[in-house]
Amino acid sequence: MDLTMSENQGNVILTGATGTLGSQVIFELLKKENIKTIFLLVREKNGKPALARIMKILESEAAPEFISQNIGVILKRIKVLSIDAFFKPEDFLCKEEKNFFIHSAGCVNLSTDPSQKDIIFDGNLKLTQNIFDTFSPYISKFTYISTAFSIGNIGGLIDNDYHSTTPPQYRNFYEESKHATEKFLFKRGKAEGIDVQVLRPSVLGGNIFQKSPYFISSYMVYYLLGKFFYNSYFGDTSIRLAANFKTGLNIIPVDYVAKVIASVYTQDVEQLNIVHSESTNIVAGMSRIIKTVGFDNFTFLNSTGDLLLEGKNRLEDIYYRSIGLHLDRYLTSDPYEYDTTLLESIVPIPEYNIEDYLEHTIAYAKTKEFKGEGW
Repeated sequence: MDLTMSENQGNVILTGATGTLGSQVIFELLKKENIKTIFLLVREKNGKPALARIMKILESEAAPEFISQNIGVILKRIKVLSIDAFFKPEDFLCKEEKNFFIHSAGCVNLSTDPSQKDIIFDGNLKLTQNIFDTFSPYISKFTYISTAFSIGNIGGLIDNDYHSTTPPQYRNFYEESKHATEKFLFKRGKAEGIDVQVLRPSVLGGNIFQKSPYFISSYMVYYLLGKFFYNSYFGDTSIRLAANFKTGLNIIPVDYVAKVIASVYTQDVEQLNIVHSESTNIVAGMSRIIKTVGFDNFTFLNSTGDLLLEGKNRLEDIYYRSIGLHLDRYLTSDPYEYDTTLLESIVPIPEYNIEDYLEHTIAYAKTKEFKGEGW
């Protein structure tokens, strides 16, 4: 790959660079020869300097070979900014250039505890308001990475428009905060004359493409289900799991999502769900997850969210007070599917067996003992 600059089409400012998705977005953006500079907001963490955290990503097993082969050129195209430097865009951005902002940072907290609401809204809505107000004089376009679940539990066929059709039915403050952030951006973008784009991935799974298949940098959402049973030391204790037998879990490979983001952030697309055209049946999917980590003593109870489970044993009590407390509203959601016509016209969804993929991603996580990269 020739990484010398072709005709410059501007700069990219990226938040969430060390996150599960953001790290993959970096790889895809670096493939684009017409990006002058990629500005990254990175905090120091556990005594590890910001640049060292980015270097660990660039040197990871998931990084494309062209990065290691051209690391000198790569590092000239990346500028890592501390939180203080980041909020002084006048020091590193020029209003006359095209500057594209991709906001991938946020608070992923599925709690329904009222004490968590302000924390979640601060991490999503308030942070985004601060960023947009700071950067609006300098940017040509603002792309916000939301979630395909920000519309809530509406069921049926879901299209890309979350702001002029079906009223939302939020399952938690996370969904509500992401949707509120979308509404803020569209309103302020219109007032400021700045294009706003909202991209909504569903549940992120491991890589699907040839480089580092099934790799993912941290284990969240459905991985937590596997981790729970992988770490359960309850011998032959059985567990009853509530799930809506008709619903599914929509999982999309993280490297595919990154390819879509890198392809669409300059395009005239206002709202786009980055999702799979099929959802994995919840019972079949959960069975694959749990069996893959070596737990077999489970049964499912058909539920649409109104099940009162009596006589819980210790394992059931722990499950429903921990991971089940957050996942139950998804496992018992109304059946739904997504319209992926627009998505597949941009980047076709790779073909693979979705249940086998789910099992393979959990098996990969098991080899890592469900420990993330810690970037």
